[in-house]
Amino acid sequence: SGEEKKAKKERANLQREMLTAQKTLKKLTGTRKLLTAAKAKTDMDPIFVIRNAPLGDFLDPTLKISQVVLPNLVDDRYFQVVTKVDRCMTCHTFIDQPGYEKEKNPFKTHPKLDLMVGKKSTHPMKQFGCTTCHGGEGQRTHDFNSIAHMPQNPEQQKEWQKKYHWHAPHKVPKIMYRKQYSQAGCISCHKGSQSLAGAETLNAGFRNIEKFGCYGCHKINGWEEKRKPGPSLLKVKSKLTKQFFKNWVWEPKAFNKHAKMPRFFNQLNNSKPEFLNKNIAEVNSMAEFIFSISKPYQPAKAYFGGNKVRGKKLITEIGCMGCHGVEGAEKDSKAVGAYAGPFLAGIGSKVKANWLISWLKKPSHYQEDTIMPSFRLTDREAADITAYLMGLKNKKFEDLKFEKMNEGLRDEILMGYFSQFDTQAVAQAKLNKMSSHQRTLELGKRSVGKYGCYSCHNIEGFEGRAPIGPELSSVGSKPIAQFGFGHEKVEHQPDSWIKAHLMSPRRWDNGIDKPFKDLLRMPNFDMSEKEASEITTALMGYNADKIPLRGIKRNNAHEAVVAEGMKVVTKYNCSGCHQIDGWRGDILKTESFSDDINEGPPRLVGQGHRVQANWLHHFLDNVYPIRPWLKVRMPSFNLSNVEKNKLVEMFQAKSKQHTFEAASSSVDWKPGEKAGAKALFKSLDCASCHTTGFNSEDPTAPNLYYAKKRLRASWIKKWLSDPQKIMEGTAMPNFWEDGESTDEVIFGGDKEKQIDALTKYLLEIGYERYAPRASNQ
Repeated sequence: SGEEKKAKKERANLQREMLTAQKTLKKLTGTRKLLTAAKAKTDMDPIFVIRNAPLGDFLDPTLKISQVVLPNLVDDRYFQVVTKVDRCMTCHTFIDQPGYEKEKNPFKTHPKLDLMVGKKSTHPMKQFGCTTCHGGEGQRTHDFNSIAHMPQNPEQQKEWQKKYHWHAPHKVPKIMYRKQYSQAGCISCHKGSQSLAGAETLNAGFRNIEKFGCYGCHKINGWEEKRKPGPSLLKVKSKLTKQFFKNWVWEPKAFNKHAKMPRFFNQLNNSKPEFLNKNIAEVNSMAEFIFSISKPYQPAKAYFGGNKVRGKKLITEIGCMGCHGVEGAEKDSKAVGAYAGPFLAGIGSKVKANWLISWLKKPSHYQEDTIMPSFRLTDREAADITAYLMGLKNKKFEDLKFEKMNEGLRDEILMGYFSQFDTQAVAQAKLNKMSSHQRTLELGKRSVGKYGCYSCHNIEGFEGRAPIGPELSSVGSKPIAQFGFGHEKVEHQPDSWIKAHLMSPRRWDNGIDKPFKDLLRMPNFDMSEKEASEITTALMGYNADKIPLRGIKRNNAHEAVVAEGMKVVTKYNCSGCHQIDGWRGDILKTESFSDDINEGPPRLVGQGHRVQANWLHHFLDNVYPIRPWLKVRMPSFNLSNVEKNKLVEMFQAKSKQHTFEAASSSVDWKPGEKAGAKALFKSLDCASCHTTGFNSEDPTAPNLYYAKKRLRASWIKKWLSDPQKIMEGTAMPNFWEDGESTDEVIFGGDKEKQIDALTKYLLEIGYERYAPRASNQ
């Protein structure tokens, strides 16, 4: 009977629950028995002592060393390279096991088990060990100090000294990274990477290296393709006045506290009156030299006035703040943290109005290789923005008058240069043959070389020169004896020196009586302790570790393409505006888009699947407004064909899509399918948002007539199926919630048939041409 069947089913369910409970109980009690037995083996009785005695440990000792042998990785032992062996897990017993997150070290679970050491992580312990990332002597286990542990701060150092009798490791090939610098270990295997998923501190270090332009003065392997971090000085006299140039070079932060230009003068080691006067002579000479070789430039536009209010609004709306901080919009500037362009403060006291409006209209007219794009501004828009920026004044800075040059000191400095390889008499004779102007230009040229201005700026006559600073490609392996600590009370460890150096580069001259020509010259970037610590993380990772090719992360075909494309993304700061598969999109943090993220730059999710390759390549050179209701606008970049191809290929590779899809000029309709598609298009009221070409209302969604040449058919189907799954927060509704259609009549409510029909309809009505490019390109 039915009741009997029901009762049997309930009994079966209860038996199943009972068996499950019994298995769980057995597992728990079994684990408890094993742990109890293991604990008993640690009891310090006579048998324990005998079994674990140094000469009797062959008698089945209870204290056993756990280890992993890593055949793909090696340790460099001076004259012999040996297979890496790690025994860290002897003490860090549960490092790869979940459930011990709240325990104290060494019994704590690794904080990133899904990324590191976990069995299913990308870096399982049996393949990568511990010292591969953390450094230290992994094969040693006899005491706490032998592993070369490093405390993360003075407080922990005091704790370890008391608890473990810790002392600084000596004569150790590679000490352990401090906890805050542990991500430095990523670089050894991920050669050439400038962004790694899960390595937030390291990525911040990379960004700061770019922000402060460290790669300009120092060669770093993998950074060679970067542009010069400073603006071109080839045509500078059409942009700045000579007086501004001198005051700016002397003290950039006095003009703009956000300036990325570092301070060379009036520092710890050159603030004596005699040094200051010589520096004044150098700055005067540099200004004369730079302006003497500046090429002529005629601005393309003349400024005749504009509206400041409209100008400020444009700056905050169209996308300028993806790259620039702006005076008057400090809150949004801080939220974005933009660094690709300078912070726009006091501009009216810096540049010439005609230069500025020409720059805004067409940046490449002034500098052919600039990364500054064109926003296709109308003459009125350019004038309004110019009006606002020229209204940002720094009156105090304008009133500064730079001291005149002491010609006697100028000649004294020149004599120092001339007498380096000649006698005083020959040097004096050489100086006597030169006019006063020639001497000034000569000192200016030599000073540009002395301070390495050419490392950051394009300067005629200095093309091809090597960076002025020492190479940093293996600074993490630099012996401690090669770091000059001088009289400074800084811990004698490489990471401590690097961090202290970044925060105050001239400190090592303190207490040393040096002549003017021998003073340290690295400028002061006024970076915060956090920024210095992040850069230290990155620099400690650049070392001379010998990693076999089989142990280095080698990008597969897709990853290699993505890596090349991301270099272009970084160069032009595309991610300052666009969020790429959830990464960055800095400008979306501003108040302008706090209410509706869809009013900001489009989020590029699965872009390689979304758009056709040939359309994207065409679009990058022929920008047009896809969403004309947006105030923010896609600018036109001066991309090379190689760069456009790298971007297209990158998006394809990220989405694992083929370059081209077979396109057909006609759609193959099934009987009744076309009529159903039209009815569904009307039923779902698609034209209420996608209005262009269907009615005269203002559009709030892209023009569907251009979808055929722009979107991939497979993506259209995926998008229609569940827009929120692709892009959370999109305004596009889901007409098939939980797989159920909102129209159950057409095609019987069959979801797949409806989506197929709509996709075909979009392809049929689509134009066989691209949209016309925007004006003013």
